[in-house]
Amino acid sequence: MTNVEKEKEAAAKAPATGTSSAPKTGLVSEKIFDLMKIFLARGEGKHLIPKVKSVFGFEILEKKGGKPTLIYEIDLKNEQGDVHQRTPKNPDATFTMLDGDFD
Repeated sequence: MTNVEKEKEAAAKAPATGTSSAPKTGLVSEKIFDLMKIFLARGEGKHLIPKVKSVFGFEILEKKGGKPTLIYEIDLKNEQGDVHQRTPKNPDATFTMLDGDFD
C-alpha cells in the first residue's frame, strides 16, 4: 500500500473518529484537505514549519465565477501545522481554485 493509499484510508476513517465536525460536501478538495489535516496532526509535516513559515488560505469554487463553497486555512507557521475549515484571519497568501483542480 502506498503512502497516498494509506492517507486515503485514514481520511475515510476520520469522520467516524470525530476529527472533523464540519458538514461533508462530497467535493474532491474536501477529501484532500482532510488528508492534509491528518498528515499534519500526526506531526509528519513538522519539519516544514521552519522552512515555510506561512499561513495559506484556500477558497474552493464548484464552478468558475461562483462563490466559494469551502474555505480552508493551512497553518504552516505554528507548532506542527494544522488545517481548519474557516476563513484565515491574516493569510500570507490566498488561493482561489476550482474543486475540479483537485481531480
